[in-house]
Formats: sequence, structure tokens, C-alpha cells
Amino acid sequence: MMERWKGTKCQFGYINKQKKFQFAMLMLYVLIGVGLFLIGLAVHKTQANLFTVLGILMVLPAAKRVIALVLMVPRKSVGKERFEKVQEALPESAAILTDYVFTSTEKVMSLDFVIVMNKNVYGIKDQKKTDDAYVEKYLSETISAGARGYRVQLFENDDAFLAMLKRSERKETAPEERPVQDKIVHDLTIIAV
Repeated sequence: MMERWKGTKCQFGYINKQKKFQFAMLMLYVLIGVGLFLIGLAVHKTQANLFTVLGILMVLPAAKRVIALVLMVPRKSVGKERFEKVQEALPESAAILTDYVFTSTEKVMSLDFVIVMNKNVYGIKDQKKTDDAYVEKYLSETISAGARGYRVQLFENDDAFLAMLKRSERKETAPEERPVQDKIVHDLTIIAV
């Protein structure tokens, strides 16, 4: 039930759902905090009471929501037509992650799409300025722990990716390679925000 409001990490529409959900939760925590403070003030006729402490403690979960909003607000979800266009071009065995926002210890990064197929991890960049070398290195290090031989490649836009896909063989992932691909998708999902 909660997934309907929150969205599922790396799935279509995740960023837009997260913006709405995090804002609603922030407002809820603020209202609870203010409500607790006002109840304590009305009952005890002083600010020095347990309700004030509880109201102040509501700042902690609210701060978590503010951080989530700061990460998501500058980004946009991929449009439905664009998502379907990329999805239709892929072989059935390819794994597609979209609205992909992830962090390292130094940076917050995002990609519109991450596609895992045929021992490759392809990223389609969003409109934000991206340090390609850093993103490729970070993703390579993330997946190298789970699988050797996968390479990471970034594309400026959908057209560049689709052109590469047309030039290459459209082949399905080998059945023996499927568990490794699933592990890489799992690892990439874990580092997503």
C-alpha cells in the first residue's frame, strides 16, 4: 500500500512520487510537533513540559524528510513516452532502472536510465551536468564486487543509446549469466536513494 504513495526505487515515476510523499510527511511531522507543543502549553500553561520536548524531537524525522526533498527537488521523472520508447527497444532479458538517483561520499548523481544487459551497464544521462569519469568509476567499483567483466558506459541521450543498440546484436542474456545480472541490478538498487 505504501509503495503506491512512495514509489518503488528505480521504477517509473519514482522521483515525482518521492517529492510528493516526502513533502506530505514533512508537513505531517511539523503539524505533529506544533500540535504537541500547543497541547502541552494548553494543559500545563508553561512551555517547560514533556510535550514541548516531544514536539522538539519531531524535528529529527522532519529533518530526514528535508534532506530527501533536497535530493529530489532538482530532478525530474522520466516521461512515460520516453520510458516506453527505451523499454520497447531493449531485449526482454535486459533490466531497466529509471529515475536513478544515487550518492557517493562526495557527490549526489542521477541518471535517467540504467540498463543492465549482455555484461554491460549502460547509463543514459539526465539534463544535469555529470562528471562522466566519476560516475563510470563509481558504478564500476560498485558492480565489480559482485561480477567481473561488466563494463559501464554512459550516453548523452536516448538517441545515442538507441543508435548503439541498433548497431549491436540484439541478443538475450545467457541463462547462466542471469543470476549475475540480477545481483548487479540488486547492488545498483541498493545504492540508489
